[in-house]
Amino acid sequence: MHPQSGEIAGLDQAAAASAHTLIDAHGSLGASAELRSAVAGLRSVVRDSWLRSLQLLGSPANARARDLDQFEPLAAARERSPLQRVLPVLDRLLVEPARDTGLIVAITNEQGRLLWVRGDSATLRRAERMDFVEGADWSEAAVGTSAPGTALASGRGVQIAGAEHFAPAVQLLSCTAVPIHDPFSGIAVGAIDLTGDERAVGPHSLALMRAAVAAAEAEMRLAVLLSHHSSQLGVHPGAPAKADTVATGRISTLGVHRARLTTVDGAPFELSGRHAEILTLLAARPSGLTSGELALRVYGESAKEVTLRAEIARLRPMLAERGLDLVPRPYRVAQGIASDAVDVLDLLEAGDVAAAVESYRGELLPASEAPGIRELRAEISATLRDQVLSSAEPATLLRYLELPEVAQDAQAFRTALRVLPPHAPARSRLVAKVEALES
Repeated sequence: MHPQSGEIAGLDQAAAASAHTLIDAHGSLGASAELRSAVAGLRSVVRDSWLRSLQLLGSPANARARDLDQFEPLAAARERSPLQRVLPVLDRLLVEPARDTGLIVAITNEQGRLLWVRGDSATLRRAERMDFVEGADWSEAAVGTSAPGTALASGRGVQIAGAEHFAPAVQLLSCTAVPIHDPFSGIAVGAIDLTGDERAVGPHSLALMRAAVAAAEAEMRLAVLLSHHSSQLGVHPGAPAKADTVATGRISTLGVHRARLTTVDGAPFELSGRHAEILTLLAARPSGLTSGELALRVYGESAKEVTLRAEIARLRPMLAERGLDLVPRPYRVAQGIASDAVDVLDLLEAGDVAAAVESYRGELLPASEAPGIRELRAEISATLRDQVLSSAEPATLLRYLELPEVAQDAQAFRTALRVLPPHAPARSRLVAKVEALES
């Protein structure tokens, strides 16, 4: 992400301007010591991207967007992109708020080609003069360091401001971009970019973009489930489809005492405590659990498989009514079952802490005493806390502090005080909270 505004951002711009001057003066520096010296003052994400860009392009003078229509017409590239399904979500969350603000939103494919560019009309005209237009290639291989290309190359959200761009023609703009992934395979299918003046790299821009990407990925998941409703509903790409598959399920388990099961064929259904535990554990292990493994996770050391089989006998017909097959050896839901708990763990594994906090509604089945649920609950809570405090991103921290389970966590509140700006409105409330906890 981009550092704080003000003095630090000014130093970053000075370092980037100096790097441009040194490279312009010496021409192509290859992999020499002079090259590394030239880029040494850049932020690490920018420095790594510049080194890749120099290797790919030789010099900033060679950086230019390419028209790829000769290889694939723009209409065909759009039709092939799964992101066409989430345009209404991105319009609502990003494009509409950007109008008349000096900001534009670009959506790329997995190769960095701009498929859609929308937003403020004046900035669209400025961007057009820099070839930041629909159909153009903005990968690092074409233009060097830029937010959309660098986000795809690095696999994480980035902010590129002014002179940090590799191409001289682009240095009047700043941008924030976040990769967007296929919700089933985890493969990047594009990037979402916010471009404009310094507001595009403001302190909350990256969190905003991550939240929008998380919403779009959730919409992509739903769109795939609906489009495969007849025969492949919920089956991951590459997995064998069942001819009799008619539905898939999703279980909501975070911050609730009674979990709810949802399928596209019916209204949400409230589960009993034991059925919620079983389905939550199966969702966390898609490959399935043996009878012994599942019994141990549900009942503990005193588990008897006959008790589990009796519960399964009650659960199976309820699932069957909703188009879900609970099959044995090992136990699993044949069509697959998703859960909000697994979604949070996946986001944390991908390093998207802001989206994980946004998706986390509270502790996993807080009333459950099942050993497997307690273990999973502790894993989610501990992993989330560790990554939030390690990232120390103010907006994410403040959202995290709203959770009931954090109310007595003095370290979390102290961390927020450490990273918040001196005049942030929330500081007085946090100071009072820390004093109360430590009194």
